[in-house]
Amino acid sequence: MEYPPKLLLKQLLAEHPSYTAMKPHLERISLLSEGGWRLRDKLSLFIEQRPGEEDPIYEARLKKFAYSNTLGSNLSQLASKITSGTVHVSNAASEDFWEKFREDNDGQGRTEIQLVEQIFAEALKFKTVFLHVDKTAAPVPPQSKAEEEQMGLRSKIVVYPAPQVSLWSESNGQLDWIKVFQIVDVINPLTEPMKMARWTFIDREHIARYEAYVKLDRKGNILELLDKDGNPLVHESEPAVPSAGNPVAHGFGALPVARLELDESQWSGNQAYAKGEECLRLECHRYDLLTASYLQRTYKPIQTPDSDLGDTYVGSDEPLPTGLQYVLQVDKFEWSEPKGDILVHVDKALTQAEKQIRAILGVGGAYVQEAIEASGVSKEMDFQIENDRLKSYGHILTDALQDTYQLVERAEGNSGSTLAVSGLDDFGGDRLTDLIEALNMLLGIDMARLQAVLTPTLYILIRERLLSLLMSNLTPEQKQAVLDEVADAPPPEPIPQPVEPAPTNGVI
Repeated sequence: MEYPPKLLLKQLLAEHPSYTAMKPHLERISLLSEGGWRLRDKLSLFIEQRPGEEDPIYEARLKKFAYSNTLGSNLSQLASKITSGTVHVSNAASEDFWEKFREDNDGQGRTEIQLVEQIFAEALKFKTVFLHVDKTAAPVPPQSKAEEEQMGLRSKIVVYPAPQVSLWSESNGQLDWIKVFQIVDVINPLTEPMKMARWTFIDREHIARYEAYVKLDRKGNILELLDKDGNPLVHESEPAVPSAGNPVAHGFGALPVARLELDESQWSGNQAYAKGEECLRLECHRYDLLTASYLQRTYKPIQTPDSDLGDTYVGSDEPLPTGLQYVLQVDKFEWSEPKGDILVHVDKALTQAEKQIRAILGVGGAYVQEAIEASGVSKEMDFQIENDRLKSYGHILTDALQDTYQLVERAEGNSGSTLAVSGLDDFGGDRLTDLIEALNMLLGIDMARLQAVLTPTLYILIRERLLSLLMSNLTPEQKQAVLDEVADAPPPEPIPQPVEPAPTNGVI
């Protein structure tokens, strides 16, 4: 793909139709997941102004921000559980390189398990994650691998969540190119901080970048382009953004980007964010009810005989004012305080919504209605469901890691086609008590009797299935070595059965 020295701003702002449709929802999911000050600044997206509500009253309600970030905490809890699994890399070209790379895959000390957690967390929120294998640009081409290492040129993995990739093209399900859009802060000690818009194109041959200083509106949209001094740029016709340099040939021979995409049923952020909005509104409304000093002021006007002869009793088109900010005219003067019965229903609805979020995400314990009354079997079933759910995510993550790591091998000058990634198929099942219990159950099985009553193929399949329960976190090579040893082992001997004493018919 050829890149001109300049591109029109409207061309750079072009979006994929799927991205345009999902963009507002991705923003809401992001805000609900992050919570805190970002959510508070955009609370009006979730807490709407009531019909007839005056602006000062609405602003006062927005200031009573209360949200315990139920969605974000549960998503983080689910994402952190993936770290209890183990990732295995086999058939690598250089064990020394991968030992170092798995401890630092971005040049800033991010470990492999931290990368897995980051990818998983972004996928849960935004469905799609793009993994770009990049390499530090060299001022001069290195002549050898040793010179490349001496110059500090190393591969790194850059994670782009779905909100940053605004446009892409694909053929037969494979990406052809992507466009990454980012707003970054430019900090200079001699000038005020400025915002820079950055568009990065990545295709099968080149990486090209366009940059410009920008002024943003309150919603984060670009209002105008600026020069380096912060002054508006003067354009002859339409605003255009210059290239940040010549396109760089990455030399991969393929697109250096892997994509991880969840199914709709696995996209937990989308499934649960409506309930997250419900929790936010309920908490804000409850806090408003508890802190509004709900005293209704009423009065009765003093009247003298014939003081109302001049009044007409024709109805008015104006609706009667309602709300606690008004003083209402009634038959007597008093201060009345609501009983607060509605708060009980609000608390019940909030508790139910929080349980539904945990159930949707499959967080451990969510399926037990009352944890105090739950039996050990029920809790074990809960965590088995959670383990199965994590295992389904683990397969997707290892596939994406394998595609990414094969690109890393290419960046290091190897073919990478033989590298394999496995693991992430067992989570939290390595406790000593669980292992001892599983071994005791396995030793109690009469394998000789099973071999005698089952067909040879069925016996081998059942034997391998039993062994797989003890080998969930082993590498493929270790698993194959165990299966080979079992296949070469002598046939099992039957377990001696206890002999019952002969009946004595009452004679000693």
